[in-house]
Amino acid sequence: MERTEFKSHISEKYNQNLEDLFNQVLEMGGLVEEQLQNALEAIKCENKVLAKEIKQVDKLVNKEEMEIDRLCARVLARQQPAASDLRLIVSAIRIAVDLERIGDEVVNTVKLAVKMSKVHDIPCETLPGFKSLIEMISIDLSMLNSVLTSFAQLDLAEVADIVDDEDRTIEIKDAALLEIQNSLNSNDDGMAEYIMQMIYSIRASERIAAHIVNIAESIVYLIKGNDVRHMNSKKLAGFLNSISE
Repeated sequence: MERTEFKSHISEKYNQNLEDLFNQVLEMGGLVEEQLQNALEAIKCENKVLAKEIKQVDKLVNKEEMEIDRLCARVLARQQPAASDLRLIVSAIRIAVDLERIGDEVVNTVKLAVKMSKVHDIPCETLPGFKSLIEMISIDLSMLNSVLTSFAQLDLAEVADIVDDEDRTIEIKDAALLEIQNSLNSNDDGMAEYIMQMIYSIRASERIAAHIVNIAESIVYLIKGNDVRHMNSKKLAGFLNSISE
């Protein structure tokens, strides 16, 4: 599939609606990518102000999802979409849902920064699981950049390793939770509140990776027309490698 397919209709208005929809998805993705980048900085620096800004951006992300729904409804109501156009509409709706949920999980992730900013005798980096969380968010950010690039270029080569990346976040999460469990056996109750928030942030980061894989699956549907949502991770990884070669 080439992006020019969305500009090849007789109706210029129709072409513009499809182009607007495509660009709206990219714009929403850019906002979520900004959220995730800021989350990384907020947690590193225990920056409560930046964490609050992320929450404000999340409101814009929610509006973007509604705008994408509106654009999809406009095309469906006023035009007779071809098969490739329908795939764009379906994929846009799916991707918007996952981007919105990623935004929500980013907000959950940076609650750690807000909590840690209120105490000065417990640096965030001393909490068990901190290095793992930073690594997971960094992988999430790389994954998100890959899927957005894949969507923008309509090129699946960018997402060939997306399943391996998700598997890596799961491995890091498991190791982090084991580290945290061991620390709970040796720490006093004064740390428990902050350690629990670390667990919530790690879980949120894991869910972000899962939503990014969902976006990759939607892009496969857009480009190839294959519905791969119910493939297990091994089959999906093999499929992505085969079609990106």
